[in-house]
Amino acid sequence: MINKFYKRIHNKYSKFFNFFFFLRYIISIFFVALCLFLLIPKFINYEKKLNVLSQSLDNFYNLELKGFDSIKYDVFPLPNLSIKNANLNIKNEAISLKTKNLRIFLNLKNIYNYQNFKARKVFMKENKLVLNIDNTKDIIIFFNKLKNRIDIQDLDIIFKKNNNSIFEINNIAFSNYGFKKNKISGIIFKKKFKLKSDEKNKKISFKILNSGVKAKLDFEKIDAGFASGFSKIIVLKNYLKLNFVIQNNRLEIMKANFRNNDISLSLNSLITFNPFFEIISSIEINKFNRKLFDKVNLKEILKNREVLKKFNSQIEINLNKKIKVKNITQAFKSKIELEHGRLTFLSNIDILGGKIECRGDSFLLEEFPRLNFKCIIDIKDEEKILKKFSIRKKINVDLRDLNITGSINILNNKINFENISAGKTYNAKKEDLNYFKKSVEEILLNESLLGVFKTAKIKNFLIEII
Repeated sequence: MINKFYKRIHNKYSKFFNFFFFLRYIISIFFVALCLFLLIPKFINYEKKLNVLSQSLDNFYNLELKGFDSIKYDVFPLPNLSIKNANLNIKNEAISLKTKNLRIFLNLKNIYNYQNFKARKVFMKENKLVLNIDNTKDIIIFFNKLKNRIDIQDLDIIFKKNNNSIFEINNIAFSNYGFKKNKISGIIFKKKFKLKSDEKNKKISFKILNSGVKAKLDFEKIDAGFASGFSKIIVLKNYLKLNFVIQNNRLEIMKANFRNNDISLSLNSLITFNPFFEIISSIEINKFNRKLFDKVNLKEILKNREVLKKFNSQIEINLNKKIKVKNITQAFKSKIELEHGRLTFLSNIDILGGKIECRGDSFLLEEFPRLNFKCIIDIKDEEKILKKFSIRKKINVDLRDLNITGSINILNNKINFENISAGKTYNAKKEDLNYFKKSVEEILLNESLLGVFKTAKIKNFLIEII
């Protein structure tokens, strides 16, 4: 019975079984042929195809292949040409890129036929780029113009100015296709960061992980050599909003507002990067905490001599009219210039009952820089300011034309007076100058240079010298 059953199945489905067994041979032949198709190119000398490969990189990726150690064909993960230690130039730019592992993934039609050769995608790993910071815009334009598939991993960019390293961005990962498209990650200042943009690169968000640093940029207009937009930046508990225009190696910051727990200010700035770095700023202080002076460390600032040497600036600072410091300072305006380490300043202060004008200079690159100053104090109503400090003594000297000239050692908080005079009624003698020197150092400068702005110290000093 069972034999009849098997015989009936065999007779009925014999053609199917024959086809199935025949199909096994077809699949085996196809598999062997595919393996041969993919493996035979390993025996081809691809250095002879170098002109075709170089032309393809030039046409589709704006990259010029200048040299390499070796080139070979790999099957996995997909058919590709692996080029070791390649030296590349960005087309029409003085920018060179070194990559340890350059992979050109092939379309199947191009494994044997190199006419009209075009890579399926390009993969680059362990890359190094030394970039003049003035060419930053050029590298951004290069990446933005890439339309064909490229995946870059482990890119280190070293930013330089006049052959001096400024900073580095390491382990950059970038891809212009797939789920990684419009996303960049890497390490800056030893912290991981992430950057994300929209399809048109007009909305960009940036974040340094576990640092409290965030930024958002909205570009209104982007043209060749020109960009404008709006930005929000957060650094820990410091908040900055600004409008900006980038053009001709200049950054213009407009209607900017900065605030934290200690200060709130508005500013406009013009930053020039070429032919030299310069900042021109106008700042209005809207609110500030007097304890901010205790947080400023002049010694740490003056340690950065190389930065101060290159930092050129013109800054105008105004105190918002609504701010009255202990109802003593009515208005404040200061102009500060820094050029190659040379600081000059002119400050005008309206105080209760009069005004003060101070000007001076200092060369901050010296080991122990001194601040030279000349101040003119014009107190028309001395009773107002004495009453504010609850001082009942009377001043015997006419303060309507008080001139003070001297210098301060910024780091050691030591002062020397060259001259103290009040019109024709008073001219300090040597012993008087020594007395004022001792009083200022023991009362006003006993903590730091910026401690002279504390009202309690000013009161104690006035009580001492009157």
